[in-house]
Amino acid sequence: MAPSIRRFELKYGVESSIISVAPGLSFSPEAGAAFLIDPLGLTSKKCLSYAPAETLFLIAAVERRNQAETRGKLAAVTPPGAYKVPPSVFDPCPAGKVCFKGVTLTPGGWIDLAGIYRTRNLASDTGSVYAFIPFRQAKNFNAQEARFSARQTRFSLVAEGDAGANTHVAGYGEIDFEGAAQTANSVATNSFNPRMRQASVEIDRTDIGLHFLAGQTWSLNAPSRSGIDPRGVDAPGVIDFESVPGFLAARQPGIRVWQEFGSNFQVAVSAENPQTSFVGGNVAAVGTPAVGPQGVLNPNLLINLTGPGGSFFNNANNLSLNRVPDVTVKAAWDPMLGANKFHIEGWALYRNFYDHFNFENHDVSNVSFGGHMVLEVIPKTLDFTASAAYGALGRFTAAPFSDATLRQDGSIQLLPITAFQAGAVWHTTPSLDLYAYAGLEKTRATFSNVGTVPFGFGNPLYNNTGCNIENSPAATCNGNTSEVRQYTVGFYDTVLKGSFGAVKIGAQYSYNQRFAFAGVGGAPKTDDHIVMTQVRYYPF
Repeated sequence: MAPSIRRFELKYGVESSIISVAPGLSFSPEAGAAFLIDPLGLTSKKCLSYAPAETLFLIAAVERRNQAETRGKLAAVTPPGAYKVPPSVFDPCPAGKVCFKGVTLTPGGWIDLAGIYRTRNLASDTGSVYAFIPFRQAKNFNAQEARFSARQTRFSLVAEGDAGANTHVAGYGEIDFEGAAQTANSVATNSFNPRMRQASVEIDRTDIGLHFLAGQTWSLNAPSRSGIDPRGVDAPGVIDFESVPGFLAARQPGIRVWQEFGSNFQVAVSAENPQTSFVGGNVAAVGTPAVGPQGVLNPNLLINLTGPGGSFFNNANNLSLNRVPDVTVKAAWDPMLGANKFHIEGWALYRNFYDHFNFENHDVSNVSFGGHMVLEVIPKTLDFTASAAYGALGRFTAAPFSDATLRQDGSIQLLPITAFQAGAVWHTTPSLDLYAYAGLEKTRATFSNVGTVPFGFGNPLYNNTGCNIENSPAATCNGNTSEVRQYTVGFYDTVLKGSFGAVKIGAQYSYNQRFAFAGVGGAPKTDDHIVMTQVRYYPF
């Protein structure tokens, strides 16, 4: 005889329901304890009670009935409009932004993974230090390098609002993970620390076309793609963090004012944080000659200082002596050439270089020049860019070069830099971009002698006899860099795109050359083949 279906009375409040339970199922009273909760949150919890301790697997049907009855009762006694959703603390806002109490917040950035392969081991992350590609003398000339890095991951935020009918205020902040404290190593956790890239406030008077900026941003001599753009920069669209030689820029604190003249012409002036990079870095260097004694700089010389405790500077990095900010003037013009967009800009940069010796302060000044252009050769299909600059620009270079060297007495000799870069981007489809760039940075031999004792940079008396012999003594390869060059190609492909953002993949190949000044033993040169790949997610 088939087992019969059992029926039980389920009581809730003052009401009850009869439900059916399949045979052969049971459960403990503790497991069967349950509550019915009104989904609108307007009634109290109601305890369930039941007769035998059996599995009430149809309890969900009872819950649905109870909820429907509750909604019906509320509808019968509640006048329309009596219950309203509380007002949001957020204001109505365009998609992709957050609006709060009159301030609009716009997040930005990406999550990134780069793959790196170099034929010469630079012991470097995503930025290739072109002026340090090893000569054959170094053991790492014959050692390859491969690594992954997520440190180009970047986050940014714009906070902006209107202070009046014609006054707009915007704050901008940007970080990445290219910081490298001593604990940030690649052995176990790869816990590389975030660092400040940009932090600035901008005030715009839209009625008169006047703009003011204070904070840390791209230097005014950095190239823009349109007008005067303090937040963005028209850098070559490559993966290598050091970009392409010939791209000159820095990020540094300062103030900037620019004025619009009509719809397509702007003029700007800035005062920015100065620093001087001397040959040798923290300790000024003098090369070793092939014969005779090595030169010794004036012992009464001071070119930089280490910040004391509490200075908020890392004592591993010296600060150069500077008393005048860098001052830059720039003009930008954005006409239309028929249907084609065109941008051209030119700038002049004043810098003052300063040191102390023989109980007196000494300085030397320099004005550098440069320009940049962007041409839309075929609208929305082919873009061409080019940049050129000349002057004491060492610390702005990709190589990087130094700004200055020293005579024996401590007086400053500036290293003139010539930089050039050009490239093209072909938007082959809405999702696929192909690019190619070439660039160079070079300097001139700048030196002095005391009798037969050589000083300076690129001195022909310096010893280069061991530059092409592995493991030869360091003193036999001065190898002062005269020029770096790069030729590079690559692509970016948008593989996913939608309301979630976009996912892009890319790859870059570059051929890099380093040339040294001639010394005793010749003019050594070296090269490096670099391949980089990238996966990047843009959620914003």
